[in-house]
Amino acid sequence: MTLDTYNDQLIKFLIDSPTPFHATRSMAQILNDNGFSELSEAEPWDLKPGKYFVTRNQSSVIAFVRGTSPLETSGIRLVGAHTDSPCLKVKPKPDRITHGYYQLGVEVYGGVLLNPWFDRDLSIAGRVTHKNAQGHIKNSLVNLQDAIAVIPSLAIHLDREANKSRNINAETDIRPILLQSDEEVDVLNLLKPHIGDDEVLATELFFYDVNPAQIVGANNEFLASARLDNLLSCFTGLRALLSADSNLTSLLVCNDHEEVGS
Repeated sequence: MTLDTYNDQLIKFLIDSPTPFHATRSMAQILNDNGFSELSEAEPWDLKPGKYFVTRNQSSVIAFVRGTSPLETSGIRLVGAHTDSPCLKVKPKPDRITHGYYQLGVEVYGGVLLNPWFDRDLSIAGRVTHKNAQGHIKNSLVNLQDAIAVIPSLAIHLDREANKSRNINAETDIRPILLQSDEEVDVLNLLKPHIGDDEVLATELFFYDVNPAQIVGANNEFLASARLDNLLSCFTGLRALLSADSNLTSLLVCNDHEEVGS
């Protein structure tokens, strides 16, 4: 694989993976396309030499090649990473109206840097658990894609110390603004195009910057993207597994908790 091809595939993976759920789905699709058989934790496994993977909670994936060489002599080649990245997660009851602006309350997930979230074009992605009229429960992945929110900075004449010291209150200072309104707005209406009229039972939603991953630099020597921690490791580990020697046992573990994957 050439460097340009690798970068093109990595950029697509980063764009397609705004949440751990989407990253896991992307990896599962790549594994399926490359001859890996999906296993179920609810069924017994009879593993012969070959290529396999299993997902858990739609947000973690374990993929492996069971080699023909005995483990006692050849060992296991192992790569570990995590599918999640530090971000702003939408609270379960997020609705806030302040001075005529409708906002969503967020919680800080992981060791996120807060300053870079200001003045960005933000969208929402994640997983929705919903029930249809027949009582069937389903988990669906959603990605609104369009920029629907922003966390604006104050003008410099209203915050003269912004360039010297800036303390950010995670509870009050980083609520994304969605629209002007003095009335309650049901944020779940944004999900209707994805789930129809089903009853929403639970959501796990995250804000993300819609600015896509891309090659930058005067000589195109850099790749700029959100979520490089740790999707770069997930993708690199995945590509390594796809090219692994079938005689040797190799294992890729991508958890959805960064403390486990680090």
